[in-house]
Amino acid sequence: MEKFVSRLKIERLFSGGVITNYYCSSACKHCLYNSSPSWKKEYMTEEMADKVFKTLKNFGVFSVHIGGGEPFLNFEGLKKVIQKANENDVYIEYIETNASWVENEDDVKRKLRELKNLGIETILVSISPFHNEYIPFKKVLRLIQLLDEVGIGIFPWIESFANEIRRLNIDKTHSLSEYKDIFGENYIRYLPQRYYLTLNGRAIKTFEEYFPTKTADEIIKNSSACFELYSKSHFHMDLFGNFIPNPCVGFRISIDDLGKELDTSKYFFVSLLYTHGVKGLFEFAKENYGYTPSKRFLNKCSLCLDIRRFLIVDKNLEAPDLGPREFYLNF
Repeated sequence: MEKFVSRLKIERLFSGGVITNYYCSSACKHCLYNSSPSWKKEYMTEEMADKVFKTLKNFGVFSVHIGGGEPFLNFEGLKKVIQKANENDVYIEYIETNASWVENEDDVKRKLRELKNLGIETILVSISPFHNEYIPFKKVLRLIQLLDEVGIGIFPWIESFANEIRRLNIDKTHSLSEYKDIFGENYIRYLPQRYYLTLNGRAIKTFEEYFPTKTADEIIKNSSACFELYSKSHFHMDLFGNFIPNPCVGFRISIDDLGKELDTSKYFFVSLLYTHGVKGLFEFAKENYGYTPSKRFLNKCSLCLDIRRFLIVDKNLEAPDLGPREFYLNF
C-alpha cells in the first residue's frame, strides 16, 4: 500500500446535529445509524454535552438539532443536554422524535411544557411507513395534537406520507409489505426519493433488492478518494464525543482531533479512504484479512460497509476510527 498523499484536517463546520443516544424503540429499515432496542441504554452525559456544545461554537456552529436513536427515551437526560446547550448559547433548532413514548396525555403535556420552558420551539415528528412498522400512527397524531395545544412548533417529517398511512388502521403497526400490497410493487422503490434518504446504514440492506447493483470489481475500477469524509454539513457529534461526517456512518473522529491534521496511524481507515477510496480499503482487507465479496452492491458505500462489517464482526478487528461496534452488530 502506497503512503497517504495527504492528511485529512477538519476545520470550519456549517450545520449538524447532536446524537444523544443510539438506542431506540424501533429498528427502522431506513435508519442511517442502525439504531435499535438492542443498543446499550447509554445517553449523553452533562459533561460530554458541555464539551460538544463548546466544540460546536469553536468551529462556528451556533445552532444544531438533537436526534438519536430516540432522544425522549431518557427525558431527564434530554433536559440536561438542552440545559448545556443553553449555557453555551447554542440554539436547538428542533428535537427529533418517533412518538413511541407517547402514552399518558398528561405526562406528555408536562414534558412538552418543560421543554418549552427550556426554550425548545420545534419538535420534528417522524411520519413514514418506516416508522409505522413499529409505531401506530395514532401516537404520532396524538403528539402532533398535544404539541399544538402546548404551543410548540411541529416539523412533520414527512407530511406527504400521512394520507397514505391513514388508509391503514392507525391503532396498529404495519409492515412495508402491507404498503406494497396496497399501493403497488413500486411503492417501496420510490421511498428513498420521497424521503430524501441516504442509502447507507440499514437502508443499504433494505433497498439492495430494489435497485441495480454492481460487482465489487465494477465499483473499485471507478473508485476515487472518499472526500465525503471532509463533509462539513449535516455532520453529527455523538454521546461518545465522536464527530461523524455525513454520510460516512460507522466512522468516528474524536472531537478532540478536529482542527488538526489527523494522525494516519490513529485514523488509518479514515485516512485510507480519504486518499485511496474504497479501492484502497478493498485491497487492504483482501491482502491482510482475506476479504472476498459475497454479493453485489448498490454503490461504493455499500461495498465499504460490507468490508468494514467483515473486519469488525467476522475478524473482530478493533480500530480507533471504526465504531461504535454496535453500529456494525445492529445492521
